[in-house]
Amino acid sequence: MFAVDRSLPTSLPAQIVSGMRGLVAAGELTGGDRVPSTRELARQLGVSRGSVVTAYDQLLSEGVLLSAQGAPTVVHPDLPRVSPPPPPVAAAPHPAAHRALSLRPSSGHPGTIPPAAWRSAWREAAAMPAQPADKSGQAALRRAIAGHLRLARGLAVSADNVLVTGGSREGLLLILMSLGRDLRIGVEDPGHPGLRSVIPLAGHTPVTCETDELGIDVASLPGDLDAVLVTPSHLYPLGASMPASRRLALLEWAATNGVTVIEDDFNSELRHRVSPLPTLGMLASEASVITLGTFSTLLSTQLNAGYVVADAVIAQALRATRQTLGMPVSPVTQHAIAHLLEGGFVRRNTRVVHKKLTDRMDRLRDAVVPALEASGALITLGQDCLGADIVAAFPTSDAQEQFVGLLARREIEVGRAGPDLLLSFGHLSDDDFGRAVRILTGLTPTRPR
Repeated sequence: MFAVDRSLPTSLPAQIVSGMRGLVAAGELTGGDRVPSTRELARQLGVSRGSVVTAYDQLLSEGVLLSAQGAPTVVHPDLPRVSPPPPPVAAAPHPAAHRALSLRPSSGHPGTIPPAAWRSAWREAAAMPAQPADKSGQAALRRAIAGHLRLARGLAVSADNVLVTGGSREGLLLILMSLGRDLRIGVEDPGHPGLRSVIPLAGHTPVTCETDELGIDVASLPGDLDAVLVTPSHLYPLGASMPASRRLALLEWAATNGVTVIEDDFNSELRHRVSPLPTLGMLASEASVITLGTFSTLLSTQLNAGYVVADAVIAQALRATRQTLGMPVSPVTQHAIAHLLEGGFVRRNTRVVHKKLTDRMDRLRDAVVPALEASGALITLGQDCLGADIVAAFPTSDAQEQFVGLLARREIEVGRAGPDLLLSFGHLSDDDFGRAVRILTGLTPTRPR
């Protein structure tokens, strides 16, 4: 039998799953062998029965175990025996190899939807009868998105104004291909680099626009733009938000000049100490606003799915383009997301993510900031209400590159915020966050001579 360790960051169900897999791999359990009941294994390991039930559910879904009503749970009879690997050849000690840790900005955050909820969502989705394809997205998901936006953002929108996308970049490409040809698209400078690279792919020209601490500088915007891409809820790099006065000035300018505003609603729901700000679409009276959203923030960075919200005229143009491009998100995935939205799992997950980000900001402030300052950096923390980011400024470029090299030798990659360094922690798993903190707090202080 195996044991569990409550001091490890790995959850108890995950440890039980790993232990049972190990018994099967070692040949101690073979096909058809009866396994302990959930109550008996819980007693043996000194854990709650719920932890064992969760672990068994996972093993049943993987086909490792087999269960039938009225019969004991057994190792699946069709499961081939896997021989344990030979003991490793003794070698000289060497540092453990780790994959590189990326502290570059990311819109994703570690998913905290319970595994059981995911399994339920996929089962429900797989059982759905086949339906005619809707290039705008499955009606159930569009209704669920509209309902979520109403509850989470106060945005009253019809499902007819929602289109499902393959994530933020695919959604932006859909928008840009629907607006016309050879357009000039304004982008924030400094701004998030990810979506900017999509603009040339659509045959348009990105035009950098000055940005200050309040967001895009409306007074300096060129008058020959066709559209402008902005992130009012999470300004680069530290997550400041565009105040209401600047938002209204931007919308007035756009309406006067006939410019379409594309709002990337980047990380808006991560405002964990204040309420989310209204979307530009909620404030617009005459300006044309298209809102771009993604599910990577609250569900999973591996889930390439999102949405676009637009008025009736633009929505019709988007649907026409979608007819040509096709729907990039499978019906099963769409139904699974709809299940999570309708079941309230996403709203509950938002509260979990808020708590996680608050704890991480406290840890960064108490441990990481002093360590970086000891290395000669001038530190600016991101806003408490959004994400978990740090900007590190060094007195000289040599000192900065020395610091980057020091991190590279420890397999940490960082982003850039103009001339400074940007370290983003919100998207990391708990294990990777802990690893990053240990490395950064263990740096040897180095100040420029």
